[in-house]
Amino acid sequence: MRFLLASAAEVHMDVAILNLGYLLKAAVVTLEMAAATVVFSFLLGTALGVFAALGGTAVRSVLAVYVYIVRGVPVLVLIFIAYFGLPRMGLDAPNYVAATIALVIYFAAFVADIVRGSILAVPKTTVEAGKSIGLRKAQILMQIQLPLGMRLALPPLVTTASIAVKSTSYASIVGVWELTYASREVVERTLAAFQIFFAVMLIYFCICYPISLGATYLQRRFKTS
Repeated sequence: MRFLLASAAEVHMDVAILNLGYLLKAAVVTLEMAAATVVFSFLLGTALGVFAALGGTAVRSVLAVYVYIVRGVPVLVLIFIAYFGLPRMGLDAPNYVAATIALVIYFAAFVADIVRGSILAVPKTTVEAGKSIGLRKAQILMQIQLPLGMRLALPPLVTTASIAVKSTSYASIVGVWELTYASREVVERTLAAFQIFFAVMLIYFCICYPISLGATYLQRRFKTS
């Protein structure tokens, strides 16, 4: 009996190893989607964060509503809205694009809030010093507020990037072929659910752990500074 159990375990582990190449190909798609999500959400979120910190009352109010609504909605709901809503708007976007757009909109709200808080955390005396030497508003923003603010924002932004990588797994719900979707395909063929998802867990860990280490390093460095 023990021999049979050991043989079955070895067979299941062999299944995980044999399908590792397939899972790694899907992991590349996950990384591509994560990279697109991080880059575009950071660009959009940074711009929105600057307007939220320095814009007029109307602009700040509109952006505050956007941030509160998006942050209060599950990301999966936004993916469904993008997946079913874009075709109704006449946009024939692939499911990969629809899911990425939803992720960008979702994480841009978090980035905007981080950037807004970081810019407002820059001491007013520093801003006043820039004005006293004749710097204009644009120069103060580019030379003082953004550099100092982004130093404060960098650690939480890196943490947000790690969360964005893991959130790409939601895209499998709308048929995007990435790591989670590929793992479900393998499980359906092999019925080795524990072994396959354990391998998937290790792949996600190898992707996200270095990002977490980077966030910890940045937090310690800038705290010391």
